[in-house]
Amino acid sequence: MNLKTMFGIGLVSLGFAFAQDEANESETSSAQTSTAQSLSEQELQKQEEKAASSNDFMAPVPYVAPDIPKDSKRSPFNRILHGRAYNQNSNMAAANNTDLLLTYPNLFANRKFFYIEPTNKLGIVSLGSFFTAFDVSSVPQDSTLGRLTLGYAAPGFGFYIRAGLGRDRINSDGDIVKHTYGGDDWAFALSKGFMGLNVALNADWFTKKTQTTVDPVRQIKVNAQNQLDTLEVEQAQRYDSVTVNLNLTNAPTAKNFTWTLGARLVISHDDVTIDGDVDETKPVNSFWDIAPYIRGGLSVLENENARVLIGGAAIFSYRNYNDPNELYVITTILQPSMMGEVFVGESKNFMFFGEAGYEWIALQYQRNKSSDFSRIADKMDAVNATVGCRYQYKDFLAVEFGLEQKLFRSPGSIFQDTQTLANFSAMVRF
Repeated sequence: MNLKTMFGIGLVSLGFAFAQDEANESETSSAQTSTAQSLSEQELQKQEEKAASSNDFMAPVPYVAPDIPKDSKRSPFNRILHGRAYNQNSNMAAANNTDLLLTYPNLFANRKFFYIEPTNKLGIVSLGSFFTAFDVSSVPQDSTLGRLTLGYAAPGFGFYIRAGLGRDRINSDGDIVKHTYGGDDWAFALSKGFMGLNVALNADWFTKKTQTTVDPVRQIKVNAQNQLDTLEVEQAQRYDSVTVNLNLTNAPTAKNFTWTLGARLVISHDDVTIDGDVDETKPVNSFWDIAPYIRGGLSVLENENARVLIGGAAIFSYRNYNDPNELYVITTILQPSMMGEVFVGESKNFMFFGEAGYEWIALQYQRNKSSDFSRIADKMDAVNATVGCRYQYKDFLAVEFGLEQKLFRSPGSIFQDTQTLANFSAMVRF
């Protein structure tokens, strides 16, 4: 049994242990809500605030009937659950979207819905506690890998495990080729509300490898006299990437300004070996990267029919490349953004939204000690703008459409076929 399989079994065991513990502790809460219909987004928001305000990190949070004033300024907008077309720039003051639920799986609690998004190849089914998702991950060398997510959520706590596997083994005339063609991807996420905050831990381990073995020994011609010699070669290429992300947010109880503090660690290993020795002719791209960050969002203009949000992020990254390279890169990134959304009609079933933002590499410093090479750079990237609309029929069906575009890529041209992305999704609530 290899290490990654043991890792996956461990994740499953840990997840179900947490699920069983939460289920036993919140039995009274489940009995009260088992026959109720799916809660509205407004009620769920109140419940998340209650769950996050618990002082005990592992204490179960019983369901409390919501009591939100009708004149609440946040409720008309933040009670809506959007798809990925909404909030492309991760403004923390905006409403929840499906990406945020997958970052904080406890937000799935008491949500019952079916979500489909063909443009990004994503599907989600949430049963109020257990949920599943099908999606596709882009991996190195422009290949894709289908992944399955299984999770459990209770008020104030949630987790999921995710796996995507793909292998190919060919044996021909003594040659054995083992190829992980799509990738080998394992991931998990945990989130917990406490003391008015929400904390989440996400980890992903991806592997892509090719191994060729000549066995038994093959005979080949080595010179003009047709003398025979023997050669046994084992060549392997392997890429591993481990990403760990830990963040903390005040979103469950934020009144106006919403923030997130976090850090991301990436360990990437890529090499080619021949008979177990590293091929010195191939470039070494292995590195580790640590990046603490802060994100925020603030409503600056708002009434019951429209609002304007200002957001931003600051990221500091240190990347160190492995031996034999003596290269390191220090980067400071700023990500300002703005968003506007407006309801159309008295029933508020139709909404328009738009946003714009860009990534500003405020400072990037590279240094290679072995070659005495250094570089200092800064750049404001092209503006990324999105416009979209959402229509909701009664309280159970919603469709969403978004159009994303990198603006001002070339003079005189706004929309270019290679840069335009149409995004469509639909959601059915129960």
